[in-house]
Formats: sequence, structure tokens, C-alpha cells
Amino acid sequence: MITGYDSVVIARTPVGAGVRAMLDGVHTSWPDMLVAIGEAETFLPWLQTRRAIPAEAGELYVARDAAMEQEWDEVGYALMAGGEGPFAVLYQPSPQPTIAIRADENPYEHRGFGFDPYAATLITTGLSLVTIVTPDEESPFSKNLRALLNRSIIDQLRH
Repeated sequence: MITGYDSVVIARTPVGAGVRAMLDGVHTSWPDMLVAIGEAETFLPWLQTRRAIPAEAGELYVARDAAMEQEWDEVGYALMAGGEGPFAVLYQPSPQPTIAIRADENPYEHRGFGFDPYAATLITTGLSLVTIVTPDEESPFSKNLRALLNRSIIDQLRH
């Protein structure tokens, strides 16, 4: 069963510290949070796994508690009781030196001009791809996770 909604962020490498900061933020609401690193599928309390978060590339699977982790196997990335659900964060340096993108927003600060979306090329050397898999696209829970990831990475890259 394939479930979940993927969102991709492209950021300067390394992003591990930003991902760790994001999970610290989630942990404030989820004191019993469990995290599995990689495909080991062994979920451990956040405070035990926090130091092991890789800087450059990683796969992290996150559940609020043991009950959510158990239910995850049956229902996948789904919103559960309380409107929350499990999620994953996967990140790695970009394997391609360039990618084609589409600018849907004006990247320049020109004001008063119309804007039509256009194709562009992003040079990804020195950048990482970060994918967050949330239960859905539109729920407040999923939107908040994506916003927290963005803020955490931006804050870490500013330091």
C-alpha cells in the first residue's frame, strides 16, 4: 500500500542539523516520539536517536508513540486519532548537477510588473534534496510539519 504525500525542499548541504532542529520542535508536542534511522526499522525514543542523525544523508521515520508506530504498519501514512500521523524525512546531496524547474513565483524583487511562470535550470551542486512524507497535502498537521521543516533548515543555514 503506497500512501503519503511527498514534498521536496532543495537546500544548501548539509541539512542534517536543520532536520534535527525540526524533530526537536516536533518532540516538544510529542514527548514519547519514536524515530527509526535508515531501514533498520528499529524505533527508539528521540532522545536516544538525536545524536545519531546523519549530517549529509539520512532516512528518518517518525511516530508520535508506540501506538502510532504499530498502527502505521496497518494504515500507512494516514491521519490518525487527533488529526496527526506518522511521517518520514529523507535527505541526500543532489545526485544531479542540474535540474529543470518551473518558476511559479517571481524570484526577483521587481514590483508592478506582471509575472508569467517560466522554465529555469537549477544548478544543484552543493545542494541537498529533502523529502518529507506526510499523511496528506492539506491537513493542518501536514502543513505545519512542512513549515517547521522549512523554518528549521533556514535557521540552521543562517548560523
